[in-house]
Amino acid sequence: MVTFDPRGLSRSQPAELADDLVGQHADDVQRLLAELPGGPVSVLANSGGAITMLEHATRYPGAVRTLVAHEPPVSRYLGALLADFPDIPGIYREQGVDAAMGAFMAASGFEIPPPPEHPTAEEIAQGERMRDNFELFFGRLMPAIGAWEPDLDALTAAGTRIVVAVGDAAGTPAYEAGVGLARALGGEPVRFPGDHGGFSGEPEAFAARLAETLNQENECATC
Repeated sequence: MVTFDPRGLSRSQPAELADDLVGQHADDVQRLLAELPGGPVSVLANSGGAITMLEHATRYPGAVRTLVAHEPPVSRYLGALLADFPDIPGIYREQGVDAAMGAFMAASGFEIPPPPEHPTAEEIAQGERMRDNFELFFGRLMPAIGAWEPDLDALTAAGTRIVVAVGDAAGTPAYEAGVGLARALGGEPVRFPGDHGGFSGEPEAFAARLAETLNQENECATC
């Protein structure tokens, strides 16, 4: 199993960021996959990472065997939710990361977890990385994700089994976007335990559902 930090985030080295950040991240994924032995892989990608992997499937058909795209926030399928969503990048530019974070979490239906009462050195370092991540997210990545449009014909023809997954938080933007994309691809979303971050909130149940989904690789091209 391989995990990685995308360009500009967490432990990745500072690097030049392209205007097309989603496309650049997708190209970076392909550079990583080219270094891995064993042929096509299966990928779980969540949220903005799922957008990156959908773009990757368009650019590199067949490089991934199965993509489980968990709650990709595709703007096209948000409907009235998009009209009511605040301008988070604008809030970030005018008021800073803390104001943007509060507005984003509230509009997305997420709860901000309380900080640890006695944080360890590792938790402090993680908090600093996350703050840096949100600086990049609100300033560059969120606008790029919001502007991304799926090429449904290319995704259907990509040779990758695309499984659009959603959690149990119906009515939240990422959930509804996932449902919309799954139906646009001709199917229904696969339900996973937990909410948008179910992989951390309910890891054992989420992992079992993921294993079950990957074991069905030979059944359908799109689900």
